[in-house]
Amino acid sequence: MAGYDATIEVLPNSGFLDLQGDAAVRQVLDDALETSLPMAANCLVRTSDNHLIYCISPDHWILQVDDGQQSELLDLLEREARDLSHSFVDVSDMYAQIRLSGLEARHVLAQGVSIDLHPRVFSPGSTARTGFAKTTAQLYCVDNTPTYIITVYSSYRQYAVDWLQIALGANRFADN
Repeated sequence: MAGYDATIEVLPNSGFLDLQGDAAVRQVLDDALETSLPMAANCLVRTSDNHLIYCISPDHWILQVDDGQQSELLDLLEREARDLSHSFVDVSDMYAQIRLSGLEARHVLAQGVSIDLHPRVFSPGSTARTGFAKTTAQLYCVDNTPTYIITVYSSYRQYAVDWLQIALGANRFADN
C-alpha cells in the first residue's frame, strides 16, 4: 500500500530578520518597507518586493527576504530607527524551510500539529507558530494544493525532514 500523495522539499536558504519595537518603531518599519506590518500574531503580509513579514506579537515580526539581501536591509532599518529603542537582528542561520505539497499534504502535517488545518480555518495565506513533531515550527499555507511552508530551527531541519518522510509513509498502515 502506498503512502500519502505529498512531496517534501528542503528549500534554499532565505534571509530572516527578527524585528522588535514599539509603535514608533512599527511606523519606521512601515515606511522603510513600504507596507503595513501585521498587528496580530499569526498574520503575515507580502510586501511589494515579495518579502514575507510574519507577526509573532504586536511588537515582534520576522521578515523573510531572499538570501543575501538581509545585511543591506538590516543596515537600512538600523539607520531609520537609530533614535528609537528597538531590536533588529539577522537570524538567517537560525531557520530552515521545508515545503510540503500535494493532495494529502494536510493529512501528513496533521499528524504532527495540534492546530486545525481544515481549509475553512487554515486557508491560503494563513500562518501559525505551533508545536510540530515535538519541536516548534512556523506554518504557512501557500495555496489550495495544499502547499505548506514549514519553518523550523535549522538544527531541526533533518529531524523535521525525517519525521515528514515517516509520516508520508504512514498511510500504508491504514488498512492493516
